[in-house]
Amino acid sequence: MEKSTICFVYKNKCHPVTQTYADAIEAVPIKITGPFNAFWKALVTPNYDYYFVETAMSLFLPIIKRSLGNQGHIIFRANDGLFGETETEAYLATKKPIKRRVLLYLIKNIDGVSVESALQIEEVEKITNVPVEVCESYVENKEYLENITPDLNTNTFLFIGAYRPPYDHKNIELLIEIFNDLPDYHLIIIGKDTEKLKSRAKENIEIKGFVEDKDEYYKKATYYIHLPKYEAGPITLLEAITAGLIPITNNNAGHHTIVKRVNQKLIINADATAEEAAK
Repeated sequence: MEKSTICFVYKNKCHPVTQTYADAIEAVPIKITGPFNAFWKALVTPNYDYYFVETAMSLFLPIIKRSLGNQGHIIFRANDGLFGETETEAYLATKKPIKRRVLLYLIKNIDGVSVESALQIEEVEKITNVPVEVCESYVENKEYLENITPDLNTNTFLFIGAYRPPYDHKNIELLIEIFNDLPDYHLIIIGKDTEKLKSRAKENIEIKGFVEDKDEYYKKATYYIHLPKYEAGPITLLEAITAGLIPITNNNAGHHTIVKRVNQKLIINADATAEEAAK
């Protein structure tokens, strides 16, 4: 297949794993900023045989292309919760019937789905019967992380992830609620906009905001904790495992199957309350 027959459509800034796959198939990148921009670019860009698409918004471009006569195949990279983010109401669980109808229409036009974990397969198959392939996330800076030596004799927990209200799909607010009731345990939170939550946290919770170099925090911690409402393939969880931290997650994290290989007890029930999780 000639590289010019594939394009990669994404919105604003794409996920680094998706970018790697797009580079591997030599797809021509097309960035959109919204539905109107997608409509314009559908009119002015060439037709392609395959559209490798990330995010629901990005589906607008190839679907508009179809309405104009181009029958290119649409392959969706499911890493944003389109099929399964039921607890956040961001996608198909929305209470807005028109939004849900639009999302279902977009999904109807997908020809194949690439998922990040087995967690998603059943969710995708509930909505569509197109082929589904698991292409798991990977750790890009593996050698660097393997050389980190964490302190495995502390009560320090680490979490890395951006705070994205109103959905907060990484469940950072719940983490703060849990550790507010655990004064003998230290939680370090790193991630874009997490500093907005400082007023909710007690003294045993250290919120750093965005941090470029995470090395010293890996070294300080014994545990890595990640309890999302829904996240198909959290790379930070894989990175923490690679760095030697003890992982704690729930069954709403796509990579909980990897943690299960270490110890089933490290997986918390996703439906647990903050009080139950603390126990």
